[in-house]
Amino acid sequence: MSVRTADVVVVGAGVVGAAIAFGLTSRGVRDVVVLDKGTVAGRASGRSGALVRNHYTNLDEARVALAALDWFEDWADRVGGDCGFQRTGFLQMVDRSDHQTLRDNVKRLRGVGVDTRLVDAAELAELAPGLRLDGDELAAYEPRGGYADPVATTHALAEAARAGGARVEEHVEATAVLTAGGRVSGVRTSDGEISAPTVVLANGAWSEALLHPLGVELNLTATWAQLTLLARPPELPAGHVTIIDRASGCYLRPDGPDRTLVGLSVYRRELPDLDADRPREEPEFVEVARRRVGWRVPGLAHAARLGGRGGPLDLSPDHRMILGPAPGLPGLQLAVGMSGGGFKKAPAIGACLAELITGGASRTAPIEPFRATRFAEGAPLSGAEYSLPAPGGDPRIRAGLSQVGLIH
Repeated sequence: MSVRTADVVVVGAGVVGAAIAFGLTSRGVRDVVVLDKGTVAGRASGRSGALVRNHYTNLDEARVALAALDWFEDWADRVGGDCGFQRTGFLQMVDRSDHQTLRDNVKRLRGVGVDTRLVDAAELAELAPGLRLDGDELAAYEPRGGYADPVATTHALAEAARAGGARVEEHVEATAVLTAGGRVSGVRTSDGEISAPTVVLANGAWSEALLHPLGVELNLTATWAQLTLLARPPELPAGHVTIIDRASGCYLRPDGPDRTLVGLSVYRRELPDLDADRPREEPEFVEVARRRVGWRVPGLAHAARLGGRGGPLDLSPDHRMILGPAPGLPGLQLAVGMSGGGFKKAPAIGACLAELITGGASRTAPIEPFRATRFAEGAPLSGAEYSLPAPGGDPRIRAGLSQVGLIH
C-alpha cells in the first residue's frame, strides 16, 4: 500500500479538531486530513452542554472564550451554515461566601473586554423568573452569553474545512504518531500510513495512547459527564437565561421551547475504558440533578425527564486546556485537556493553532500560558476560584430540598 501525504494531519473530528482544520484551510493550507475513529461530533463534542460564555476565573481562558464569542455571533459570515447559537444571556451565580471573589473577578474580566456586570437579587428576579433567591443574592450577568447546537456547530466547521480542501475521514483510527530524525513524520492509521510534517492531536483523552510511546506524558484523566433534559416548568420562560450556579453545583439552559438541559459540576465518574458503552443517562444522576437544580429552580424539582446524554471529558492536572507544541518533538501540536470547556472556545482555538502552525505564533488570543510544559515548570494555571458544594450539600440547600420534597 502506498503511503499517502498531507501537509497537516488533525487527529479528532470533534469541535476542536474541526475548528483547527477550518482554521488551516482558511489560511491557505489545502492538504489537510482530519481523522476520527468514529464520526464527526460522535463523542464528547456532540454530547456537550454547549454553553457559550466568557466568565472564567482565569483571564487567559477568558481571553480565548471572548475571541470565540465573535464567531458564534457572526457564524454565517465567518464559517457558513448554522451553529444554532441562541443569545439568552448568561448568569454566573455563586455562594454568598464567594461574593467578594465574584466582585473581583467581574472587575478583572471587564478589564480584558468581557461584557459582564454584577446584578443583585432584584434584577436577578427580573432576568430569571422562577429562581429561588436570597435577599443578598449577587451574580454576574453577560448579555451576550447563551448556548449553541453542539452537533450543528461541529458539522458546520467540518463542512467549511471540506469546502476549503480538507479531507475529513470518519471511521479511520490513528494508531501511532510516526517520527524520523527527531521530529514528527506522519501517522499510522487503520487505513495505512500518512506522511506529514505536522500532526495535531485534538482527540481528547484518546491522545494519551498516542503520546505514551513518544515519551510524552500529559497525565490526562478521563471522566464521564452527564446531562439530563427536564420538562420546562411554566414559571421558566421559553428561552430562559443560561445559568451556572456554583452554590448548588448545577448549570442549566433552554433546550428548545419546552425543555431545560441540566448538568452538574459536582458529578463526575472516572472512565477507565474510553470506548466502553455506557448508558445515555444514569438513574442516580437524574435524582442528584433534580435535587441540585430543584433547590435553585423549584419548578424543576419534579419536572418530567425528557431524555439525556453523556460524554467523556479529558481533564488536565489543572483542569485547563493544553495547547501548542508537544515537548521535545517538533511537528507535533496539541489541543487536548479541554476539561469540559472546549466547546465555547473551539472557534478561537482553531484560529490560534492554525496561526501557530502557519505563521509561528498565535494572534487571535495568547495561548502560550496553555503550553504543555507548564506542569513540569511548576506553573499550572490558576484563578480566583469559586467554591463548590460538598456532596452532602450545605444547610441552605438541604433546607431548600426539604421544602420541595426531595429530602426529608
